[in-house]
Amino acid sequence: MTAFGFVRTLATGLAWVAIAMVIALGSAGVIATVNHVPGTAARAELTWTADAEMRPALDNATAELQVLADEVDGLSATARLALTQMVAGDTAALTDTINAGTATMLEVTAQSRRLDKALAKVPNTGADWAVHVSSDLHHRYEELAGTVALTAGLEEEWAAFTGRALDAVKITGLLARHDTETAAAAAEGTAAHYRQALKLLDVPDATIAESRKLQERLAASTDVSTLKDWIDRNAAYDHALRDLYGAMLTSKGKVTDAVRAAMAAETDARARLPGDTRGLVVIMSDIAQGGLNQAVISIEEARGSLSAALDVQRQLQDGTQLPD
Repeated sequence: MTAFGFVRTLATGLAWVAIAMVIALGSAGVIATVNHVPGTAARAELTWTADAEMRPALDNATAELQVLADEVDGLSATARLALTQMVAGDTAALTDTINAGTATMLEVTAQSRRLDKALAKVPNTGADWAVHVSSDLHHRYEELAGTVALTAGLEEEWAAFTGRALDAVKITGLLARHDTETAAAAAEGTAAHYRQALKLLDVPDATIAESRKLQERLAASTDVSTLKDWIDRNAAYDHALRDLYGAMLTSKGKVTDAVRAAMAAETDARARLPGDTRGLVVIMSDIAQGGLNQAVISIEEARGSLSAALDVQRQLQDGTQLPD
């Protein structure tokens, strides 16, 4: 073979090698393209149909989540207002606020069920989702599915909150009622109607007994020292009045040593009575700290979690929006 022939043969061989490499690399590219797995952006056409079915259902569930978040926002604001009213001793306004909050809590519970039903209607969420659905939409669904649990336990928290708040309303009502009842008995005693006054003192005695039962129930989770002191002082005054009117009946209205001792005891007991309603404010504050604050915190935590979940949905919704 001539030198020229050898060179020509070598060049031809190298060319074929080059062509073979190009073909091989091209084939590898084709194979790599074909091997893109479903559920990724590389093969969006493979999940387009299922994604198109899934997206409106996810948008609907997100809308239900927004409504739920709004309801919990309202519940949180109501709970904070109720707590403020209770500490301030505004029992009339507190009762109205609790009623409004209970209505909102019912809406929260109902809306949580609506969200659950909306999620149940989302298609293509079974075990074989990876074959049909893009990973972005599946991630969005998983994030949404976790939001149903964010309001779990709120109904129990609100029930505990309202129960304790109503206890606060009841105890202040009992103490105020007691003062009115004792004043009615004292008015009869001042008019020298001692037998009638003694009979009327049975009424505030019953109110004191009811107050003590409520005090004992609150003692499990509340500092009741101020409440106990308030009840004890009022009970002591009632007892002093009873002793005084009993002594006056025995002496038939004459001022004896027994009457003088009873009068001194009544004066001392009256001086120990609370001079104003500041003690009631302290009592209300003590009850608030005995579990009510924690209930408000739990509701606020749920509100924050729902808000964060909505932010995530907005981001995922924007990031997975397919072109028309």
